[in-house]
Amino acid sequence: MRKSSPATSSLQLSSNQLSLTFESSTVTAPVEVNPETIVLRTSNNKTILIREPLKLLTSTTEFGFFERRLYWLVLREIRNIQAIDKLKIKPYEEIKFRFHYSEVIKGHPNATIKKVIDLIQKRTINWEDENGKHTNVVVFPMAEYWPKKGVIELTMYHAVIPVFLYLGSGYAQYGYEDALILSSEYAQLLFTNLARFRTTGIWRVNLVELRQLIGAHEKSYNNYSAFRTRVIDLSLRQINEHTNLQVSYEPLMQGRAVIGLVFSIQTKAAPEELEKETKKAEIRQRLDELLQTDIADLISYAAKQLQTYYPSFTSQQRKAILTNSENLKAFIRADLYAEYGFAEKDPEAYVAQSVFNYKKNKAGEQN
Repeated sequence: MRKSSPATSSLQLSSNQLSLTFESSTVTAPVEVNPETIVLRTSNNKTILIREPLKLLTSTTEFGFFERRLYWLVLREIRNIQAIDKLKIKPYEEIKFRFHYSEVIKGHPNATIKKVIDLIQKRTINWEDENGKHTNVVVFPMAEYWPKKGVIELTMYHAVIPVFLYLGSGYAQYGYEDALILSSEYAQLLFTNLARFRTTGIWRVNLVELRQLIGAHEKSYNNYSAFRTRVIDLSLRQINEHTNLQVSYEPLMQGRAVIGLVFSIQTKAAPEELEKETKKAEIRQRLDELLQTDIADLISYAAKQLQTYYPSFTSQQRKAILTNSENLKAFIRADLYAEYGFAEKDPEAYVAQSVFNYKKNKAGEQN
């Protein structure tokens, strides 16, 4: 993507107030922000990549099954502002998320929400910054539920916003739909741990650590046969059927005793292909949003893009784009593809060809 990304029509700035509107929620966060650096995306696409802190990924104490689903739903929404340059945004007030309870309990119709809300409001996370300062905070200081409407509202504490926004080396990546569709806690936690090793394709882990990581604390699971058939095999059946991972395993032996497992992990789609399809889905969504804006705003947006990124375009070409609706639509679409890195060699030539079917001659001039 380009270093400087324009805000879409879903961005409204008033003073230092940033308003983000999503399919299932409206998120409002007062921030210090340069609007030219923001890329906003709604997240109702089938496949979208998310990243989350490993402590929360692998923890069996921070979140329970339904709490983890709520947490992933929040990530689904906050993913839309992960592209914000962290040097340009300084959140200092809470943001709110709204969901319908059916998104949380799907597959478990007899589950109750109130207990989940009570628990998630009490959970804390902690981290250390580069100076060694230790911080411990409640993620959601307020959690509300309206039974008659089936609406859940979570308020995220301002200090944890950067933790959820910014990507880092200690993060795992996978499709959020994969995580949400799994119907057992063992499968949830096994999947998120396996996802950490999708690039290397191998995860070696001893049985004691594995049981701890996925919360298999029953004494009967000290027996390898019971642990394998009732936890590992059942979880992998879900993972292999419903997610982008295809996983098998072999026992790690010490003499005749099984002391661990070696998981072999493959992705059904190559990571680069998954990333490419995700980008295309985001482009389609942003294009739909832009084309729904007032024509005057759309022309103003296109004019700014032309001035910023396409200095070689002639005045006649600019006029042809800004005064012709078909050319304008073609330009907006091609510009988005260029922004997402589909025209790295020569974005201006790519956009010109897309709009006018122009190509560059050997001298490097458009014709």
